[in-house]
Amino acid sequence: MATYKEIRGVNIQSLDADPTAVEGEVWYNATTSKLKVFAAAGAWATGGTIPAVHVKAAGAGTQTAAILFGGLDDDGAADESYTYNGTAYTDTGAMANNRQMLGGCGTSTSALGAGGYPVPARGADTEEWDGSSWTETANLGTARYGVRCAGTQTAALAVTGHTYPGSETVNVELYNGSSWTEIANVNSSRRQHSAAGTSTAALIAGGNNGGSDSALVESWNNTAWTEVSDLNTARDALAGDGTSTLALVTGGHATATTNITEQWDGSSWTEVADMATARWGVAGAGTTTAFVAMGGYKPPGNTASDLTEEFTVAAAVETVAVD
Repeated sequence: MATYKEIRGVNIQSLDADPTAVEGEVWYNATTSKLKVFAAAGAWATGGTIPAVHVKAAGAGTQTAAILFGGLDDDGAADESYTYNGTAYTDTGAMANNRQMLGGCGTSTSALGAGGYPVPARGADTEEWDGSSWTETANLGTARYGVRCAGTQTAALAVTGHTYPGSETVNVELYNGSSWTEIANVNSSRRQHSAAGTSTAALIAGGNNGGSDSALVESWNNTAWTEVSDLNTARDALAGDGTSTLALVTGGHATATTNITEQWDGSSWTEVADMATARWGVAGAGTTTAFVAMGGYKPPGNTASDLTEEFTVAAAVETVAVD
C-alpha cells in the first residue's frame, strides 16, 4: 500500500491548530491529538415545484439561476419557459415554437435552444432567450431531436441526435451567434445523452443508439472528439452539466428508471449520492458542487413530474479514526 508521502510527496504535517483546509488535505492536530482530513460530500434536497409537469425539456444556467424550457406538459409539446432562483419558478413566457427533446445551453438570462421533436417541423429550429423573450434565429444544418448543446448563446455546440428520416447521427455543429457550421463528428452516434462544457472543451456522456443504452463518453478539445472513461451505469435521457473536466450526470433510463448520480473528475467517473426520486427525461443545470435536476418521468408508469431536486456539496473537517 502506498504511503501518504508517496501519494502527496510530503509527510503529514503536525500542527497546533487546524489550518485553512484544502480538499483532500490530511494533518495531525497536536493539541487535540487527532488525525484530521478535509473532505467534501454531496447530498440531494427538495427544491421548488415546477408550475406544470415537465419532461424531456431543456435546462440552462446554474442551481440558483436556471431556466427550464420546452419539453412536454399535460397538453403535449410545450412552449413554456420558467426561470428558477433556487427557491421558486417564474413563468417567463412562451418560446416561438413548442417542442420536446431539444438541446439547451447558456444562462438564465442568455440561453439557447436548438432542435427538437417533432422532426422535421421543429428539428432545425433555433431560439435565443435574452432575459425577457425568445427570438427565432438561424436553423441547424441538420434537423434532429434528442440533440444536446454545450457552451453559450453565441458559442455553442449542437451534438448528435436523431434525424428524420434516419437514425442517430454523429453530426456536430458549431453556432457563432448567427449561423451554424458543421465541424468534426463524434465517434459514436447517439441521442438523449448529456452534455457539458464549452464550444471548445466539451464532454458528452451516455445516450441511446438504436434502442440500446450507452455508457460511452467523449471529450472535445476544439479539434477532435476522443473516447474517454465510460460511465459506471449505461443510460439515456439523463441530465448533466459542468465542464469537460468537472461534470455531473444524474437520472436517466437504464434497465429501469434510475436515480444514480456520477461525477467526472477529468479521468474517471465516481458514483455519489443518488437523487431521492428516480427520473428520466430530466433537465439539468449547474456544476459538480451545485446542480439542479428539473422535471422528468418517474415510476410507476412513467408519471410526468413537477419535481425539482438540488445537489450540493458541503465540505467539512473530519476526524480520522486510527486503530
